[in-house]
Amino acid sequence: MQLKSIEIIGFKSFADKTLIKFPGGMTGIVGPNGSGKSNIAESIRWVMGEQSAKNLRGSRMPDVIFSGSADRRSLGMASVTLTLDNSDHFIKSPFDELKLSRKLFRNGDSSYYLNEKQCRLKDITDLFMDTGIGQGSLSIISQGNVEQIFNSKPEERRSIIENVAGVYKYKQHKNTAQKEIDETSDNLNRVEDIISELQSRMAPLEEQSSLATDYLDQKKRLDQFEKQQLILATQKLIAAGQQLKHTVSEKSDLVNKIYAQVRRDENDRDKLKANLTQNRAQIDQINEQILTATEQIQSLKSKHQLSAQEKSFKDADLNRISEQIKLTDKQIDDFQVKLTQSVDAGKRLSEKIAAKQADFDKLAEAQKANSVSVIESEIDQLRNQYVDLLQQKTDIKNQITMKTHDEAQLEQQLGSQRQRINKVREDLGQTQAELANKQTALASSQSELTDVSKQLADLTQLMNTHQQAVDSSQANWLAALKIAEQAKAKAESLKNLHDSYRGFYRGVANLLKRKNQLTGILGPVSDYLTIDQRYVKAIETALGSQAQHVIVEDNRAASSAIGLLTKERLGRVTLLPISTIKSRWLSSTIVHESQEVLGFIGVAADLVSMPDNLNQIKGFLLGTTIIADTLDHAINISKQINQRTRIVTLDGQVVNAGGSLTGGASRHDNQGVLVQKSELAALNQSTAQMDQKLTENERRLQHAKDELAKITASHERGQRKAFEIRQQTATLEDQCHSLEEAVQEKQREFKTLQLALKNAAQSDGTTDTDQLVNRQDAIDKQLRAVNDDLDNKRVQLANVKQSAQKFTTEKQQVREAIVVEQQKLNQLEVDQTGIKKQIATHRQNRDRLIKQRDHLKAELSRQVDAGTLNEQIKTAEASQHALNLTQNKLKATVGEAQDHLDQLNQKIQDEQINLNNAKYELTSAQTAAAKNHQNLDTNFATLETTYQIDQHDLANPDWNWDEKQVASQIKMLRTGIDEIGPVNIGAIQEFKEVSKRFEFLTSQKQDLLDAKDHLTATMRDMDDTITTKFATAFKQVSQAFSKVFVDMFGGGEAKLVLTDPDDMLDTGIEIMVKPPGKNYRNLNLLSGGEKALTAITMLFAIIKVRPVPFCILDEAEAALDPFNADRFAKYLKRFGDETQFVVITHRKETMIYADQLYGVTMQESGVSKVVTVNLDNLKTEVS
Repeated sequence: MQLKSIEIIGFKSFADKTLIKFPGGMTGIVGPNGSGKSNIAESIRWVMGEQSAKNLRGSRMPDVIFSGSADRRSLGMASVTLTLDNSDHFIKSPFDELKLSRKLFRNGDSSYYLNEKQCRLKDITDLFMDTGIGQGSLSIISQGNVEQIFNSKPEERRSIIENVAGVYKYKQHKNTAQKEIDETSDNLNRVEDIISELQSRMAPLEEQSSLATDYLDQKKRLDQFEKQQLILATQKLIAAGQQLKHTVSEKSDLVNKIYAQVRRDENDRDKLKANLTQNRAQIDQINEQILTATEQIQSLKSKHQLSAQEKSFKDADLNRISEQIKLTDKQIDDFQVKLTQSVDAGKRLSEKIAAKQADFDKLAEAQKANSVSVIESEIDQLRNQYVDLLQQKTDIKNQITMKTHDEAQLEQQLGSQRQRINKVREDLGQTQAELANKQTALASSQSELTDVSKQLADLTQLMNTHQQAVDSSQANWLAALKIAEQAKAKAESLKNLHDSYRGFYRGVANLLKRKNQLTGILGPVSDYLTIDQRYVKAIETALGSQAQHVIVEDNRAASSAIGLLTKERLGRVTLLPISTIKSRWLSSTIVHESQEVLGFIGVAADLVSMPDNLNQIKGFLLGTTIIADTLDHAINISKQINQRTRIVTLDGQVVNAGGSLTGGASRHDNQGVLVQKSELAALNQSTAQMDQKLTENERRLQHAKDELAKITASHERGQRKAFEIRQQTATLEDQCHSLEEAVQEKQREFKTLQLALKNAAQSDGTTDTDQLVNRQDAIDKQLRAVNDDLDNKRVQLANVKQSAQKFTTEKQQVREAIVVEQQKLNQLEVDQTGIKKQIATHRQNRDRLIKQRDHLKAELSRQVDAGTLNEQIKTAEASQHALNLTQNKLKATVGEAQDHLDQLNQKIQDEQINLNNAKYELTSAQTAAAKNHQNLDTNFATLETTYQIDQHDLANPDWNWDEKQVASQIKMLRTGIDEIGPVNIGAIQEFKEVSKRFEFLTSQKQDLLDAKDHLTATMRDMDDTITTKFATAFKQVSQAFSKVFVDMFGGGEAKLVLTDPDDMLDTGIEIMVKPPGKNYRNLNLLSGGEKALTAITMLFAIIKVRPVPFCILDEAEAALDPFNADRFAKYLKRFGDETQFVVITHRKETMIYADQLYGVTMQESGVSKVVTVNLDNLKTEVS
């Protein structure tokens, strides 16, 4: 493996993109101080994963980004790409070439890339692990590294040997194993704690389970006897129901009989009343008829006296009106004649005016058509057109002259250019055909490589995913176990607090602890409330200390409790007797007004629930409190209802009745009994979910392991296939690249020739000569036509000017004649209007007179003569006498009917009393039957739902148990159940689950112990491996160091010594040197040159033991004298076949041995540039 190139952009002083290639052998990089040459070595160190800004001569990592100069702005990113030739696969990777890239942005964002694919820093460090060229190795040496070797402690120097030994990965694995052991120990402790806790629970749970089982057995027998008791009671109800049915039937028949007789008598009474009413109506009708006849007689006598007088008056009025109508008709005829004459005269005047107006319009149109200004404008346009045409004709003449001169010269050039284009086109076609064949083969190979790479990437991703799943499943189980136990511990703590009544007032706690000594004590209000989590804070605030009020059954229980508290001085308690507490609720008006305001949630009592028998307690405590979402909305609601009740917000702020506010927060806000109860309920629910999650994680773990094994085998096969295809693709890419360059060169030549030919053709074809001549002839024709138009317009203009005065005079005369005729016409229209009004007035008078005449004639025709009136009077008097006789007869009939009706009413009244008595007896029987039926339905429903017994099954002859014996058994079983006392039915299932969990955790404990033992054994194996490899490497490096020291110093002695040979895992290393002519001495007593040469000796010794692919030396020989510098350079050449050296130096003794030399300069202030140095001149100068 060796360095191929490095690309630097924006790193330190390299502002511009800089590419440095390393061909092999020894590459020298030279330049004056401050030119930035050491930045090259630091860029290599940086791209290989260096994380210390201090090692890069900075205070923080963004300092490596180009910070600007006097002429340049700073950059926002630094990027370095290092290309390595890995064809020998020195680094365990399937790729022949490795490209490492690192980017850093000024905001701190950074990224790493491997072969242009983003990766992690760990991927980079793992790539170079134990290769001798990673972090901590001596593959990159500067003067700072030299000082570090001598200034470091012996324990720190052991890393030099560890890099040679290649034990870094073992140490990494050991550290990982130690972390896993620590984590396993923690998990083991946690599992043991849980097992211990489960063991403490199993004994009491087993006892509770046994007690619950005994309770269920007795409860099952009790249910059986209660079923028998219910069947016997139902059979009794069936028998009683049949007897009641017979009684109801008898009473129903009696009621129907009496009711039928009452109906008959009532029908007779109704008929009698109808006849009586009819007779009385006839009497009233006859009375009215008698009255009408009397009035008619009086009226006829009055009409006879007035009729003669009215007839004489009307005859006189009729004659007078007829004369007036005749006079009016004559006047209307006279006015109509005058109107007709006037209308005819108006029509004649209108026709005359219309003719005059037509003459006037003709004169105006003729004058407008012959306007002088229009003709003059047209003449100006024709003149401008004539001048433009003359200009065009001149331009065309000039183009014809120039075109004739250029055509001959251009034709010669076009012929030669076409021959060259044909030759280049032929060559280009051949090269493109060859390139197409290679590209087809390359595309096929790349496609296959893409498919294989995609499959390999998918498999890698799947393998990583499944490996992570294996690790994650184990970690998830342990993490979930830890969280679950923490939640359970917290829940247990809260339960203990609740059971010990901590958080309750002293009096409440003491009473609840002693409630078994009393009867009728139910418990605190908080125990019976069920609250949505959203409203816990609000309800806690609304209740305040009332949450600790104790609910009791009645006043007797309350008195007993207060007596106990008083006697033993246990504190004070507020008691709520169920039998006496009354609910308090807001009026519907207040609730309705509150609902109209934004933020209203509800009445507090409606937002919680309590057992049905405690609803009056709920209303008493919370029925007059409103819950709102925020304080602002609560204030608005309070204003809306005139501060008539208290309002509490969700976060516990209060607007009191009357308008005062209570609010704020304290450290103890979340320690109320309701909050603790809510938190305990939430924890109990979450622990159940966590237990399910633990079981699911165990199932996933085994499944992930099976899948991982399958995918790993497929991944290895894919890697082998990808390596083969990648080699084939690289060969085709090189061939295609060469052909593409050839095609591009031919295409550039072809395009150049085509462009020249096109330009020549365009210059030849811009304007055809024949077209120019034709355009010239056309313009000549246009010039002649325009000239003729000008002559015509000039003659027309003279004629128009002459006739314009004549038109003006004639128009004035016509206008004056129209005005005179129009005045006459207007006067006629005024006269006609007056005549029409006169005619209308007379017609109205005539119509009025005709109506009066017709009215009088009608009245005269309606008058009756005197003889007729006398006959009518006699007839009316006879009718009046007959009506009086009929009326007397009807009055006698009505008197007899009234007596009969009174007797019938008394009879019906007696019968109604008998009917009501019969109905009462029937209703009593029906009520008893309905109650019996209801009880039967209830029993039938219970038998069917509880015992699956149909009502038809009750006829079973075997169900004839002894009722007293059944009752005795029920009493005995209930006594036995009472003696058992409260039981925990859930203890049966809980005991099974705890037992199962105990077995599972015991198994897990053993697995963790086995894993811990395995990790401990693995660490011992790694310690043995590290010890062996370190001892071997130390021996080899020590021997090589002693030998190379003699070569580098020309004598003397040197050795490496272990500070603690018995502890090869932690021993330090001392460097003992004895320069020629001197004794062994401390390293700090050596000169700078001796220190540098000793460090270089150590480097060469390491390379001799374990050759590295490349080594970067940044002025490592700066402190050496010329003689030792030359010896240093010669020694580099000795290792040149196995190690590639990049030497940053300003020593000519080193430069002369370089195979390739680059110079770093700052032609622009603050910006480094790389140039190639002429080695021949340098060698001449040195020699």
